[in-house]
Amino acid sequence: MKKIYISLILLFVNFIVISQAYNTDTIVSGLPKPVSFAFMPENKFIISIKDSTVRVYNTNGTFLKTFWNFSDSLYAAGQESGVLGVCIDPNFSSNHYVYVYYTHLTPASIRVVRFTEINNSGSSPVTILNITQSQSGIHYGGNMHFGSDNKLYISVGTGSVNNDAQLLTSPRGKLLRINSNGSIPSDNPFYDDGNPLTGRDDRIWVRGLRNSFDFAFSPFNDSLYATENGSSIDEINYIRKGENYGWPVCQGYCSPYIDSLRQPMFALNGYVPTGITVYNGSAFPTLSGKVIFGSYSFQSLYTATLNSALDSIEYITPWAGTGRVVSITQGGDGNIYVLNYGFTNEGFLSRIKPFETGLLLNETPASFRLYQNYPNPFNPVTGIKYEISRKSFVSLKIFNVLGIEVAVLLNEPKQPGSYEVSWDASNFPSGVYFYEISTGDFTERKKMILLK
Repeated sequence: MKKIYISLILLFVNFIVISQAYNTDTIVSGLPKPVSFAFMPENKFIISIKDSTVRVYNTNGTFLKTFWNFSDSLYAAGQESGVLGVCIDPNFSSNHYVYVYYTHLTPASIRVVRFTEINNSGSSPVTILNITQSQSGIHYGGNMHFGSDNKLYISVGTGSVNNDAQLLTSPRGKLLRINSNGSIPSDNPFYDDGNPLTGRDDRIWVRGLRNSFDFAFSPFNDSLYATENGSSIDEINYIRKGENYGWPVCQGYCSPYIDSLRQPMFALNGYVPTGITVYNGSAFPTLSGKVIFGSYSFQSLYTATLNSALDSIEYITPWAGTGRVVSITQGGDGNIYVLNYGFTNEGFLSRIKPFETGLLLNETPASFRLYQNYPNPFNPVTGIKYEISRKSFVSLKIFNVLGIEVAVLLNEPKQPGSYEVSWDASNFPSGVYFYEISTGDFTERKKMILLK
C-alpha cells in the first residue's frame, strides 16, 4: 500500500518555496494494538503488542516468530497497560540482549525484563526493574532507550498517584536511569546508598512528569526530548539531569512562574503527543535538526523547529498524516518509520521516504486552489493548504456558522507557490466553521468541524 504526499516548508528568503515530495509504504499490517518497535540486525523489526506478546518481523513485513508471550502474567485490562516498551542493547551484536517493559498481573507491578535473543526468540529472562504499582489502567509511561553513556533510561508514569511525581522516594512520575543489569549508576543526581527502597530512589534522573510516553536522544548533542500526555494540556520537555518538571504542581506552563520548576519547551492542547525522534538523515535535508513527534489524537506527525541553543521550540508545523502514531524511529537509510496503533488487527508499521527527485525548487502551481483542511474534524489545530499561480494579495479568513468572521489567518501579498497555514481553535467552541481564501479574482470557501 503506497500513498504520495507533498510536505511543504516555507523559507522566507527570496520568496523561495521548497517542497519535498514523499510517499508512505505499509511494511507490516494487521497488528492488534501495537505500542512500540525497534530495529534489529539482519533487516528485522521487533514490535510490542499491548495485550499479549512481542513479535519479530522482517523488513518485507513477514512475521518470523513470537519473541515472548506475556499472556500468563500480564495485566492489560486498562487503557494504557500491557506490553509497552521494547529496546535493543547497544551491544546486541555480542550479547543479544532485548529489554521489554510490561505491567505484571500478580503481584501488581511494572517490570523491565532483559531477555537473550536466540533465533528470534527470547530466552533467559532476568527482571532488572520491578516497581510495585496499583492497576489503575492508565499513565504507566513505559518506554526505554539507551543513551550514548550506555545507560538505560526508562519513563514511568504516575499510575494516577499524582503526588508521587514529586517524591524522591517514589519511582512514579519519573525518568529513571539504570545500568543494563539493573544496578544503579553512582552519578545519578539523587544517588545516596544504591538501594532504591531506602532513602531516596537512586534510579531517578528527573521528576515531576505526569506520563512521559516516549523520549529521544538528539544525535547532534545528546540532548533528551520527551513527550508527555494524559490530560487536556500536554507537553514537549527538554530533559536535563536532576530537574523537576512540575507535575502535579503545574500543568503546562506554571502560572504564576515557579523558579524551581522546569517549564516545558512547548505546551500543547489536546495533541496527545506520543512517539518522538530528532532527525539527522540525508533523505529529508529540510528536516535536519528538527524534532519530529506524533499526535495520537490528530493522527499526524509534526515537526518542531528548535532555537539555536536546542532547548526551546520556536514553532511547530504539521508535516504528515499517518494514523494513530505511537512510535517513531529514523532508520539507517534516513527514512522515517512510524508505528500506528489500531484495535483488533488495524495497527500497522509504515515507512516515510522521499518520492522520486525529492526537492522541487520554485515550483509554480498551474492554478489557484484551496484544499480541504487536515485533520477534519479537528481538535484544536488543523492545517490549511493552498496554491496560487501568480503573485497575489491573499486573504484567508475563518467564519462561524452564522457567517461572522472570527479569525484572519492571512492578509498579505504572496509569490506563486504552495503554502500551508494552521489554525489553533483552542479558544473557540465546538461547531461548524468555514474558511475562505480570496486573491482578488479567485475566491473559494470550505467547511470544517471543530470537535472538543
